[in-house]
Amino acid sequence: MPLYEYRCTSCGHRFELLQRLGEGSEGVECPRCGESKAERQLSTFAAGAASGASGAFSSGGRGGCGSGFT
Repeated sequence: MPLYEYRCTSCGHRFELLQRLGEGSEGVECPRCGESKAERQLSTFAAGAASGASGAFSSGGRGGCGSGFT
């Protein structure tokens, strides 16, 4: 199940919620004020570095986690 970010339109509180794919924001309650007025927000995500670049997302060709794959 994906994790969605919401913002309450009443109090402005931001929160996350696990939901099934295709479920909307109908009936989503704010954990702070209890209102059912929440808007789904656009989330940011991490992306790997470009090919050939080294960085935090690179496994250095070692396969990572001792998997034995190269």
